[in-house]
Amino acid sequence: MKKSYLFPPVFKWIGWSIFPLFFAMGVAFLFFDYAFFDLNCKVLALVDDGKNFKLMNNDIYEEITIIGLIVSMIFIAFSKEKDEDECIAQIRMQSLVWSILIGSVLLILATVFVYGFAYATVAFLNMFLILFLFVIKFNIELHKFRRTGRDQ
Repeated sequence: MKKSYLFPPVFKWIGWSIFPLFFAMGVAFLFFDYAFFDLNCKVLALVDDGKNFKLMNNDIYEEITIIGLIVSMIFIAFSKEKDEDECIAQIRMQSLVWSILIGSVLLILATVFVYGFAYATVAFLNMFLILFLFVIKFNIELHKFRRTGRDQ
């Protein structure tokens, strides 16, 4: 019996519903240093400036944005299609391998050619890039597959 680790199809809809909000929050903060809201609260820092396990005040806007982006993209990327079959599973696997390879090559190029704080930004964005590339590649290939009528 094959075990599927994909979410039910409704999760794709949930992911697409929340992705634009978190994407806008991330772009506004990263490129314009703008936060839609402030949410200062006490948080447990496992490590902060060499100190372990301490309570500190922190604005958790960034953390909410990052978690929201990752969760929404995981929901989009790893939800079953209504007509999930072996061909779609193959497209999914090929798209995932492609996105990991492209993301890794881009990170290697950035490591060689980008320095300073710009590199930290590129490395940070790379955490989202592989999922983002996968979603784009998978949906393009799925659209091509369905348009040719091979899925009937």
